[in-house]
Amino acid sequence: MTDRPEVLFTHAYFVEEDRRPFALLHPLPPLQPAQVAAWLVQEADASVAMWDPTFRFGTACFDVAVSRIRPRIAWIHTHPTTRRNALQMVEEARHSGAAVIAGGPDASLRPSTYLKAGADAVVPGEGENKTLGVLLALRTNHYRPTPELLARVPGLLYRDAHGTIRQGAGKARPADLQRIPPPLRDPKQTRIHLERWLDHGRPRTLALSSARGCPNRCSFCSQRVFGRSYRRRAPEDVVKEMAELLELYEVDQLRFADELFLFDRHWLREFASRLRSRSIRVAFEATAHASHLDPATLELLAEVGLVRVDLRAASGSHGLMDRLGWSYRPADVYRAAAAIRRAGVQLDLQVLVGLPGETREDLLETLEMIRIVEPVGVDITRVDPGSPALFRMDWERVIAGPVLALARDNPPLPAPVLEAAVSWMRSVGPAGAEARELPEGWLGWLRRPLLSALVRLAPLRLMGRKRLPEPARP
Repeated sequence: MTDRPEVLFTHAYFVEEDRRPFALLHPLPPLQPAQVAAWLVQEADASVAMWDPTFRFGTACFDVAVSRIRPRIAWIHTHPTTRRNALQMVEEARHSGAAVIAGGPDASLRPSTYLKAGADAVVPGEGENKTLGVLLALRTNHYRPTPELLARVPGLLYRDAHGTIRQGAGKARPADLQRIPPPLRDPKQTRIHLERWLDHGRPRTLALSSARGCPNRCSFCSQRVFGRSYRRRAPEDVVKEMAELLELYEVDQLRFADELFLFDRHWLREFASRLRSRSIRVAFEATAHASHLDPATLELLAEVGLVRVDLRAASGSHGLMDRLGWSYRPADVYRAAAAIRRAGVQLDLQVLVGLPGETREDLLETLEMIRIVEPVGVDITRVDPGSPALFRMDWERVIAGPVLALARDNPPLPAPVLEAAVSWMRSVGPAGAEARELPEGWLGWLRRPLLSALVRLAPLRLMGRKRLPEPARP
């Protein structure tokens, strides 16, 4: 026997490198590696290990860890915003002699990037059964991946002997949601992680999920991890997991990492009832969609622990959202924000900047929405082509059809305008103030009028458009 684990699970998020304001972070290790690890233990009695890089200092730490642990297989969760680190970790894992599997949304979007960087296989979408197939196949060949071996795993992406990307024969089955065990959490690492956030003045938070997929059909969405199929666990199962986490760890709050948690009021009401019946009282955060928010259910959830909602707002421009075929409008966002506030719940907004066809006027309406709503924090994602944020060069692969045509016909706003808008948004609300030291905070407030002016004036200078008046102040 050997102490070498069969599979080492990790991700590529290092909090020291995150440029977002600290108060807006939800810095939790992604759940997917822990979920896949638990599935392998249950279904194949696999020997697994977890390595959390959140508080480490760069990928050199992973190079040391993977050389010391010497796993047979390294499974690396990827995301567009952590691509650089993930690619470096792929190279380091391969150098250690491990077979390398890349999972998560970025590898699903750009499999060729990870395969060329040294990954032996990419697990697109849900990872449980595909990873199980890889593990069972590698066991038969002393953990040496070959194209012929990988071709037997349904849905798996790999490179053949000529370097062409291929997909394993057959259709991969998603794992039965009711049979997936709770995410695998190493007790020692989990307690250390919680205490580190406490040392930083942040609440001790753990993530869990109640569903897979998203019930919405937004026109600008990758749906690259769990796809468009929507499946949800029974409320009793979710409440049971919450109770177990509270029993095992000293937790200040929980966060539901679902694409959309505040959906299906019948499920939510049963969930609240189960929490009450088991006398579970813990603060929790969740995500919401403006078109699915039921005020009565929201107030019921606030009574059993809901303290913060991330509301998807996208844009403050009715015209832009109409052109993009969005399923809701800014008026829905205003109504939802008012309902969240009436329930006594903190509100964050998630907005997109640089959307296809977005004009200066559209962007000003988004700034106006933030000024009126006054959220605790604003989570901004740049989605213009070539953006350093989400999807980067995958922009044209994520949007398609008439949306892409609209984007090609309407050049994006100049980068200085978008950067000024992002800077202004991050200076709004107490979250922005918490994220800076006092001198910088004062400078930030002094800069806010200048940033707004740049958003209004830069298109005039860079694009030769006529300047429109400011939106009316209510």
